[in-house]
Amino acid sequence: MKRLALLSCAILLGVSMFSQSANARVVTKPSYLTDRSQWHAEFRTVPPHGINWSTLQQQADAGATLPSYTNSVKSPLDGNTYTYTILGTDPTKTLASTNITYVPIALRFHFSNGAVLDPTQPGCNDTVSVEKRFYKGPLFKNVSLTSNGVSLPKTQYEDAFMHAEFWNYVSSNPTAYHVLLKKAKKAKLTVLDITAPSGSTAVAGACSGANHDLGEIPYSSYVSIIENTANTYATTTQLPIMLAYNVVQTSGGCCIIGFHGAYGRGSGTQVYATGSYTDPGEFGAIQDIYAWTHEIGETFNDPFVNNATPAWGHVGQVSGCQNNLEVGDPLTGTPAVTVPLHGFTYHGQELAFFDWFFRTPSQGTGGKYSFAGTFTSAQGACT
Repeated sequence: MKRLALLSCAILLGVSMFSQSANARVVTKPSYLTDRSQWHAEFRTVPPHGINWSTLQQQADAGATLPSYTNSVKSPLDGNTYTYTILGTDPTKTLASTNITYVPIALRFHFSNGAVLDPTQPGCNDTVSVEKRFYKGPLFKNVSLTSNGVSLPKTQYEDAFMHAEFWNYVSSNPTAYHVLLKKAKKAKLTVLDITAPSGSTAVAGACSGANHDLGEIPYSSYVSIIENTANTYATTTQLPIMLAYNVVQTSGGCCIIGFHGAYGRGSGTQVYATGSYTDPGEFGAIQDIYAWTHEIGETFNDPFVNNATPAWGHVGQVSGCQNNLEVGDPLTGTPAVTVPLHGFTYHGQELAFFDWFFRTPSQGTGGKYSFAGTFTSAQGACT
């Protein structure tokens, strides 16, 4: 096991506020850290940085980053042509199988109140460790899923979504097309012990016991931890999948449950994803792998966080308008897609199809615009 040292000079968001008396310093925590009524579950992307955009596709072709393809689509909403990059091979041109090599990492956080949020231990009311539930779950093991009345090939959760999203193209030979998570050769789970940085706190969780608390860490500090971990334990040809248990991030409010990002690294580009496996009762529908199906789905569809779309919004976690191909955001908080496996019921998130964003005719299962059919048509103009 490794221990990751943190620098206290990092720029922090959501830090404690202090007031002075003659004899003592009194620490007053922002109310959003402890008042559940103020909590708002959300997901983020980290703005890409240091990427050589002019050579990105050449990097993918040369194996200096994750395998991807680039294509373009004209939106009938605004008449503009949008270029996008998605992991795997282009199903509109050829059906092939692609492996996305990942490295498994578990982040064990130690908080000042003594709480240790440890993915190598069972979650609330479970007898199996969080990391085993996660890495032996539907994101990595084959399961049977149905989308809008269509039985999909038995495969991993996100690969099933990719099939459903581009069904009109892959239905002729669905077993020929895959985008699969495959563990790096000889890779074993890396467990990192991390002291929660300044400004962090742990509060009572939905399950009793300090080691089932909800840990809250300033977002900017957490991004530094994640990118430093990616640099240390992965290469640009690998996707580091960094698992936490009941740990969220704060940024002027709570709670960010996962994010993904990409940045330039040497002659390649590093893509990464992180999220929290959360106990039932913490965030409504969001539990166990819900956050992760969100983040991996977005990593597959917007790996370099640069896929622009016509503006969309006022749905899911988005109160205004945004313009990116983030397939989880418009359905954040919707009822889970339940997936039974190994005697356990997992909770995945429904995801939006490609055509919902570009307002193009649906090429997805059942002519719908999302995996479980919540979106039956594309959104209109967002104002």
